[in-house]
Amino acid sequence: MDKTKVNIPEKFKDHPIFNERICGTNFGFMAKRGYYLRPETIIQPKIMRENGINWATLNMNFCQKNYFSTDVYLDFEYSSSAFEISEMVKRLHAEGVRVLFKPALTLLDGGWMGLVRFPEKGQLCQINGVRKDYWSDWFASFTEALKYFSDLSERIGVDALILGAEYFGTEGQNQYWENVIKEVRNNYGSPISYEFTCESRKHYDLKWMDTLDFLCYSYYPPAAPRNEGWVDDLVNPTIKDNPHYTVEDMQEYLFPRRKRILSISERFGNKPIAFTEFGVRSAHGCCMEPYNFMWDSPYDGQEQANYMEAAFRTFDDLDPWMGLFWWKWDETQDRPQYKGDPNGDRGFTIQGKPAADVMRKWFLDKKK
Repeated sequence: MDKTKVNIPEKFKDHPIFNERICGTNFGFMAKRGYYLRPETIIQPKIMRENGINWATLNMNFCQKNYFSTDVYLDFEYSSSAFEISEMVKRLHAEGVRVLFKPALTLLDGGWMGLVRFPEKGQLCQINGVRKDYWSDWFASFTEALKYFSDLSERIGVDALILGAEYFGTEGQNQYWENVIKEVRNNYGSPISYEFTCESRKHYDLKWMDTLDFLCYSYYPPAAPRNEGWVDDLVNPTIKDNPHYTVEDMQEYLFPRRKRILSISERFGNKPIAFTEFGVRSAHGCCMEPYNFMWDSPYDGQEQANYMEAAFRTFDDLDPWMGLFWWKWDETQDRPQYKGDPNGDRGFTIQGKPAADVMRKWFLDKKK
């Protein structure tokens, strides 16, 4: 990264997140209480480092009853304890893995966190004279949650903090988000960011993101075109006979995305940008739609590895690009479509798959 071409806050010029290529991963998504204290989990930081991981997002759930609730809270089933988060941070740091703490809003009605949305004041008819400001109520609760997470982050020494991820329905509330950022900075002295999507930048001006220290992008770009005669029935598309794409094929297809990443950085004052969710399943044809977690397609570890390699090659010399956090390290949810193929697991994870060799290579290359 050429620091003369990106806007990094002066006080963070020497911070590791801006001074090393991130070969990262997402850790503990949807993990319930006690997960980080399990014997099989506490050994993961060592395995991460052996696989070339130098950064990890550490997820901690906090909950909302349904998409239209105005209260968020810690839950005794879904929310990790502060103790286990603290212990896992120590284990990650002991192995040389830096931590991007990622509190994750979890809707207990099963909905996507981006569905949280409320009527604006002017949309309420007030037929009986009642005036209800839903946004004010929700952000009051959310802000208290972020004050808690930022205080915890400071006390246990996490390296950077994501304020939220894919809270699409809330992202147009500039004034409220500016206040959240102010309250977080009162508690936390390291870099902060927020994870947005391609829909975010299309729908909102996102002025509040001007005050973040770097950008986080949830990004799953296709690396191959739709095959001829494409039919998609969500679960069983026509991808089993899809062509096999080489690294060079995928790199060529991804190359135009470089301009898009540059334009996003420029839109927010030339801030550096990390892909904090980036990945594809080890299932054939998924490089056409990397974010798709539903398709039932045969195992293809080489396609996953080619996608990772093509991504590093495509974006590595782009000045604003900080690196990627692969989605994901561990699978905590029951996904039947990932199982049943004797050749291997068909999910996003990379342990024991060819993509792990790619991650190690890029980490070691950057260490030379």
